[in-house]
Amino acid sequence: MILLIDCSKGLNLILGNKKKIIQTLNKPRIKKVSEALVTEIENLLNSASKSYKDLTKIIVINGPGSFTGVRTGVTVAKVLALSLNIPVCGISQFDLLSLEYSKIQSNKGQKVYIHLNDHKFFFQSILKSGKKSEIRIVNFETDKATDILGYDVISNDNKIANSLRIMSKPNQKLNLYIYGDILSLCYKNLVNLAENKYIPNPIYVKTF
Repeated sequence: MILLIDCSKGLNLILGNKKKIIQTLNKPRIKKVSEALVTEIENLLNSASKSYKDLTKIIVINGPGSFTGVRTGVTVAKVLALSLNIPVCGISQFDLLSLEYSKIQSNKGQKVYIHLNDHKFFFQSILKSGKKSEIRIVNFETDKATDILGYDVISNDNKIANSLRIMSKPNQKLNLYIYGDILSLCYKNLVNLAENKYIPNPIYVKTF
């Protein structure tokens, strides 16, 4: 069994095998995820009539997102993998979105937005060459208009649509791809991640 842990925003857990998702747990407004994560993992396993000994791999979303959530998710994933002697992989929300977006085989650069709160998004620009910019925070209430000419825009939240239409320059065509339930969409790709390539190092971005 494979366990996916995402504490970047609330708590999202997925349990499955290499072919399909078996059980899920989603608590977007959970408080004190650092105290609740282990208990919720055990609840998930029990609901599927499984135990820790059934786990063969752990995958964790290593950011960006809540500082406490990312740190908690990565730490618990590493500890469980070490104690169970199973592989652990880490992948960012940006790489998740890029995995799904790659299926359309576009030859454009990408501007990727991950919703933080209100009008704020984590942002990363990816050139056609594959070169990536540093991850930063974009605030659509205060920042300058975004130039999206020649880029495909990718996000995990449809809130980006109105924000970009307000901020983009007149007559710019908006090539927008929104992937809401990205963990489920990418599940078959995630279970095949190689632990020597996808290392669970946390990605921290200042949100203030």
